[in-house]
Amino acid sequence: MKKICIAMVCLLCFQWSWSQTTLQVLTKTVQKSIDWKPGYSLEVNGEKADVQILPATGSQIVVKAELSAKHPRVDTARTDLEAWKLVVTKVGKIVYIRAYIGLSAKDELPSSNMKSKIQVWAPAECPVNVVNKFGSTKVENMKGQLALKGEFCNIDLQNLSGKVLINSRFGNVQARSLSGPLQLDIRRADADLTGMQNACNIQSEYGSVLLETSQHTGNVHIKSNKSDVTLQTKGSVLHNYDLKCIYGSLQLPEGKAFRLEQPDAHTQHASLQNGADRKNITVETNFGKITVH
Repeated sequence: MKKICIAMVCLLCFQWSWSQTTLQVLTKTVQKSIDWKPGYSLEVNGEKADVQILPATGSQIVVKAELSAKHPRVDTARTDLEAWKLVVTKVGKIVYIRAYIGLSAKDELPSSNMKSKIQVWAPAECPVNVVNKFGSTKVENMKGQLALKGEFCNIDLQNLSGKVLINSRFGNVQARSLSGPLQLDIRRADADLTGMQNACNIQSEYGSVLLETSQHTGNVHIKSNKSDVTLQTKGSVLHNYDLKCIYGSLQLPEGKAFRLEQPDAHTQHASLQNGADRKNITVETNFGKITVH
């Protein structure tokens, strides 16, 4: 027991000593631009990157990248910083942007904490495809189709006009004011969606979905597994509802004429018809809760 206590004290002292170490942060900024014309699309690949896509004022795609390396030894941080590479190139009608760590077969792996911040200004109509890991992706005020794939990557979207396709693993999604259709596949993360003005097709597993609906929202289809789904109505209830909960629970607002059924011991079903010409909200959950406000 005495040996264990001594070992624990030594470990704590080592951790305290490391926490007191001054980290050296070195950063380099790279800016590149490339011509764009209608029919071209943009693809961004990042890792340990904070990616931001904004509308451009001209007909070029402009990229500004801040690449950093953090390490207690300044010479190590400097060496690792040189490994950061930014590529902006055009292949056919696709403009590729990639920030990566370029090493030869003889080089050692960087020991610094590596991070990149990539800002891209593209014409608003340009279709965009982003793949990102261990970072964040933010897109604002774009009009073209947007496809996002993320792992351990939070996604923040605002004021988009085109179709949006999202595939997220371990990364929360927040979206506001999307006027195009939304297709969302999310796992082990939460989605917070407000101001949706078109159809929404959502699949969720191990997380939660909060969706605000209004008179502008189109047809909604949500299928979830081990996820809670919350529907918040902004204004009058105008949609038709078809809610099915298996091994879970339903929480419905008072004063609304939902029709309740229980097909079997494990299933609850609620429906509300406001008119044959109304848009539909269909939700099916397994091992989750459906809440309607």
